Amino acid sequence: MKQDNRKRGADLAPRDVVRVETALSRFPIHRLARKGTAPIEIRETGADGELTVRWEVGHHSKYGQPGPLAYRLDTWVINRRIEEVGRPVPGLIRIGSLSDFCRRLDLPDSGKNIRDIKRALHQNASAYITAKVRYKTRDGAERWIEIGTTRYTVVMTGETLPDGRRADAVYLLLHDFYRQILDSAATRPLDYGYLRDLPPASQRLYELLSYPLFGALRHGQPKARMRYSEFCTYAPQTRHATYSETRKQMARVLAPHLESGYLTGVEYEPTTDRGGRPDWAMIYTPGPKAKAEYRAFTGKGGAVVLDMTPTLSQPKPEPKVEPEPTPPERALIDRGVTAARAAELVRAHPERVAGKLEVFDRLVEAKDKRIAKNPAGFLVKSIAEDYPPPPELERARRATAERATRDAAEQANREATAREREERDRVRAYWEALPAERQVALDAAALDQAAPADRAAYAAATAPQVRRMLRAGLRDAHIRRLLGLPAAD
Repeated sequence: MKQDNRKRGADLAPRDVVRVETALSRFPIHRLARKGTAPIEIRETGADGELTVRWEVGHHSKYGQPGPLAYRLDTWVINRRIEEVGRPVPGLIRIGSLSDFCRRLDLPDSGKNIRDIKRALHQNASAYITAKVRYKTRDGAERWIEIGTTRYTVVMTGETLPDGRRADAVYLLLHDFYRQILDSAATRPLDYGYLRDLPPASQRLYELLSYPLFGALRHGQPKARMRYSEFCTYAPQTRHATYSETRKQMARVLAPHLESGYLTGVEYEPTTDRGGRPDWAMIYTPGPKAKAEYRAFTGKGGAVVLDMTPTLSQPKPEPKVEPEPTPPERALIDRGVTAARAAELVRAHPERVAGKLEVFDRLVEAKDKRIAKNPAGFLVKSIAEDYPPPPELERARRATAERATRDAAEQANREATAREREERDRVRAYWEALPAERQVALDAAALDQAAPADRAAYAAATAPQVRRMLRAGLRDAHIRRLLGLPAAD
């Protein structure tokens, strides 16, 4: 964290506030690690087993997964610009030049940084969200949304805007569902200056922790809770299984908040998640900065009055339960092996279990005399002593494996065909849903952004039918890029 933030002293109230919608921003879109990828997939079910939350984010194969720079663009620049234009949010928002982006992100205005920012913009624009979530509106009502789309399209300087003008800066063309959420969803206030001082993981914790922390202050509670597994899921961050690794990881994330006075303490209470995996309830004590923010955001001692709706779950610790047998252990138990012996075999010989189970089941089916007296004992010894499979069974196994390989190849071909058909349908539906003026603008953009060879082929064509076919191909390729789909074969 920057040095001036550490020395704020008593001046803890936010001077620069940004309001962020609470419908989508609580879910992760970006990986916070600098390298690699972090699969983003959240599924939650209610007590009755019904799916209550589904959230998945895919990324474009060309631009890659949105990372820390794309995260800063969204939270430092784009969210701030949306706040500046006010509500109702216009469909087209001028963000600024790429040099403006460098300045707002505290980066030198260099060629490399410009290229990195352009790539990050495309990463954000092509992040494909598949979601079923519930959110609260400004008037307290609840709404469900079920979507499969991106949030906005980015129009670079010099490209054609929907109204036919040439863009004099970078613009965002917000998709209709996203505009509706921005206009209707409740908002959460954040201290923009403080947020900018934080490294990515600490910034994400600040965004998520504002829900339970302010909820505790609102109800006069001295502390707030958030599960470690919940933070790892919604950040997202790598989830560790031991207390020492967890504590070390979270110490780096928490350090700026403890130094700034946003928090004064954190405790860890061991528990387990629904699957029996180790987990910790992280218990936070709000510090003077958090209290100053709360007073300012709720009008208690300050002039800023903003909507605030905590929506992240705050589950109570669950009683610790014994872990369920793993699938290999359960398979052995179901065939008469004791639970303790099954666990021992899986620990000692994990690579043998599946193969010996297959041989055992074939022998049972054939009513082989070798297993007649003590089937479970034979199974245990076959794993412990690594019995070779009977030759006739090995031949049958190879034949089955060959059939399975053929079947898998045929299934893969069928799935590829179905996927190609689905992608074509999505491209056609996207085009047909656009109003006439948007179709004209998209057609122009498709031709403008096509590869030089494709543009030359189109320009050289003279037959009307050939030109229409080539123009449709350029348009479909452009829509595929907008939707984050791979190029057609």
